[in-house]
Amino acid sequence: MSAAPGEVQRIGAAELRAFIQDAGELKKGTLLYDGGQLLNLARYENKLFCEARGSGASPYKVTLVYSDAPAPGFKGRCTCPARTFNTAFCKHAAALLVAWARAPESFAVSDAAPPGAPGGETARKSVKKGAANAQALMKSGVEQVSTLVRELGVAGVATIGADRIEQMEKLAEGLRENRLRRLSARTLDLAALLRGQAAGSAPAARGPQAAAGPPAGARRGALPAVAYANLIADLLLTARKLEKHLAGEPLDDRHVEELVGKTWKASDRKPAGALTLVEYAFSTRTTSDDFVIRESRFLDLESGRHFSEKQILPAFMAKRTEPKRSFAGEVLAGARATTYPGYPPLRLDFTDLGDKRPLDAGALDAVLARALPDVGAALAALQEHRKDVFAPDLVPVAVRIDTLFARGARLSAVDDKGEALHLPDDPALEERLAGSLRDARLRALLGDVGIDAALPTLWPLAAIVEGPLGLSLLPVVEQGAAARSGPLEGSAWNAAAREAGASPAAIALGEVREELADALATGLTGLSARVTDPLAERLRDLRLEKQAALLQGLPQRPDPADRLDDFIKLYQVLEMALVRLAGATHVDREDGAIERVPTYESVAVARPDETLPPDEVARRRAAGAMNRYVAAVHHARYYASLPPGELVGSIFPIWADGTATPTIARTFAPLGAEAIAAAEKALTVKAGRVAKLTAVRVLQAVVQHGGPARAEAAAMLGRVAEHAKDAGLRALARDALDVADSTGPGGAAVRARRAARMERVQELAKALGAAPTKEERLEALKALAELGDLAALPALRRAFYADAARGVREEAAYALAQLGDVEMVETFARMLASRGEDDREAKIAAYALGYLGDVRGLSELLSAYAEGYKPGIVADAIRAFGPVALAPLVELIEARPELAKRAAALDALKKMDDTAVAGCLLERIEARRGDADFAEKAQLYLKLADVHPHSRREVATAIAAALAGAEGKEAQAAIKAAQKALGVVKRSK
Repeated sequence: MSAAPGEVQRIGAAELRAFIQDAGELKKGTLLYDGGQLLNLARYENKLFCEARGSGASPYKVTLVYSDAPAPGFKGRCTCPARTFNTAFCKHAAALLVAWARAPESFAVSDAAPPGAPGGETARKSVKKGAANAQALMKSGVEQVSTLVRELGVAGVATIGADRIEQMEKLAEGLRENRLRRLSARTLDLAALLRGQAAGSAPAARGPQAAAGPPAGARRGALPAVAYANLIADLLLTARKLEKHLAGEPLDDRHVEELVGKTWKASDRKPAGALTLVEYAFSTRTTSDDFVIRESRFLDLESGRHFSEKQILPAFMAKRTEPKRSFAGEVLAGARATTYPGYPPLRLDFTDLGDKRPLDAGALDAVLARALPDVGAALAALQEHRKDVFAPDLVPVAVRIDTLFARGARLSAVDDKGEALHLPDDPALEERLAGSLRDARLRALLGDVGIDAALPTLWPLAAIVEGPLGLSLLPVVEQGAAARSGPLEGSAWNAAAREAGASPAAIALGEVREELADALATGLTGLSARVTDPLAERLRDLRLEKQAALLQGLPQRPDPADRLDDFIKLYQVLEMALVRLAGATHVDREDGAIERVPTYESVAVARPDETLPPDEVARRRAAGAMNRYVAAVHHARYYASLPPGELVGSIFPIWADGTATPTIARTFAPLGAEAIAAAEKALTVKAGRVAKLTAVRVLQAVVQHGGPARAEAAAMLGRVAEHAKDAGLRALARDALDVADSTGPGGAAVRARRAARMERVQELAKALGAAPTKEERLEALKALAELGDLAALPALRRAFYADAARGVREEAAYALAQLGDVEMVETFARMLASRGEDDREAKIAAYALGYLGDVRGLSELLSAYAEGYKPGIVADAIRAFGPVALAPLVELIEARPELAKRAAALDALKKMDDTAVAGCLLERIEARRGDADFAEKAQLYLKLADVHPHSRREVATAIAAALAGAEGKEAQAAIKAAQKALGVVKRSK
């Protein structure tokens, strides 16, 4: 329950631990309260008072002061010797909070603070004393951190045990209570890193400085040295800065906010008026100290500056507090706010949201106009930002991008000059970008830029793309998501940097910093000339003479502790040099070495030397050895090499492969009547939906190509758009007609109709992304699915990946399958492959894969079927594929005949077309006749064919003919079974 202004928030007993971090003091306070040691409970405005019996003749005076900014909290004040103002709770203050939680009705409401109470209106000396003690406690905390860093720097991490890590965690709690926020956060990250190393892995912490864990292949218990050195350097530099501040040197306001923290009153903040803001990202995340942060990221269309609005609450309060709303899909014109000191994105507090209007093409044009013109400008912004040693590692940017270049495991964002920023190596990001860029052109990326593995890297949050119907702003990854991993280590670092095209100088300097990080982790006691001399020579090769001399001078200092400050200074200077050296890499698009990816106009890959068949592409994709864009090029080449006649005759499985759709559409566009006949066949056969979606694309290609067949293809599209039972087919056909008609005489009417429809899509998408309750978001999601517009796909994907409610994510998966989103096939296949870890998600994936009917999902469904996983669900999913599933299913049963004993297997065949079943089995008979085990296989084929009278007769006739005159027990048994199926031999009862 929130408190009215000037009052104290009511809390429950279960919430005490959220306010009193020291469990020991809370236990003591509870015993005091239970023992009746509190007297004269009273409340005045935002303060609680009591007297507590103690060891002295007079009771102690106790006060609790409540404040709701920047987050709800209590400060304890007591006249006991143990604690004073601005410190952690003493047991008497803890007892007073216990009393308020358990029996608030026992507090008398006072018209003034009790005489002599600490914090009362007349207790001016006490306040001054408390402030002085607060400074002393800050100084003590800084000294403790300096001592910790000195011990680790001298001795290294080898001697760190679990007890010392626990001490670090307690130290971090104390530092936070004493307003040393940055030291607290970094100490907590360091403890987590060392605890992860002790356990054999390093867990992800809160940002790029923290480690995401050791690289693949690293030995168990290996310490991520660069992440460790970054934390030690940050702790030492912060401690030195605060030492100077506590000695009288003033702090810049943004350093106050970054290092110490402060409750900034409105009068302390700077006014920011006449803003025109567009929200490009919205996120909800929980920090390691259990605070929930809801954040909007904005770009100001007037200045190009980046802002953020945050709601920061303890986790227990976040559940009962109305969430901060998102402004997705809106422009806040004329907004006014005050801004907190700090670094970009500047945190703001709205005083007036201004005039809200829908995000339209004009606003997106303005975003592009305010975006940085190229990669060079983004790097210049990073270099300027990192001149401040206390600035965050990342700086927000909006930058115009022309192409994504897929090189190895990483993507690069390339401007129109060929200069590139790298994107993080993150499969989730690749999937979301693929969904945003299919059939669209990339115009700009918005996100954060920094350095990762000597690579200038952009962590994108949103993309502006241009599709057939204009510009769109699409989220691509959640802010604070796992994509922001820590620096790579060891061989993984070298491989990533070289593969992505980092300059030799940047790689060399990065390697030197990594070796220095290893030396720091080992301990500066062992820093000898044998270690430093080779590194100094490499620095001289990079023309870093002063840094080389400083490094060589360190071992000459006999006391290892005297080496620490200059070592960290050198390490930090080399980081700044690395930022300068890690310039943009160049992608030459004119030498014929790259190839555009079909359906992804803005994506290019290094031109493959060979063309691989689909099964080999699938194998490499499953092994993680090929990204989706290179795979798309191979698919396009392979299918383009097939003659049209083969494509017509092999609708299954080719037309059921979502990656083949663009190539098939291009191939059939000029074929006119032949193309229409093939599309009609795909639309009328009982088959998976992707084959039908491909048929719609073929008809669209015929319409756009023109010629005599155009009218007939358009008429067929109209019938699908009007009468198809499948919402996804209707949506795709309607979209195909709109695209074809948008340039004709009725183009204005089409665009007007689409604009109205888009407005409804945006309205529902906004509700899906920002509605506070699960029920509201589900309602918006279902409305989007029923609307059947493909423009809803980005919002549905975002809900699938990011919604906090599992039920919403589940419904989003079904909606994506319903709308035929083939970009999700690989994601669903991975979900099904993880059935041993998450049964519910695997079941969702099985349903979705069956509904989509894309052959790329069939292999994993068959694997699940062979394992006996959810046999009814999986068999139905396989059956939904239609004829395309027959041959793989029969091959699986051939390899594992025991599967034919399952009712689900026969049921899947029973629900398929009898002619298709017969045709598949006849092909197997023709291919197998003459094999040594053909007679045994023949009995299996008969069992499978028994599900349909037609297939039973066809298969029995073929087997009888194939085994005519054959001898042997198995052959005779097969002949007899065939004769029974034909009625020649009476079946036994």
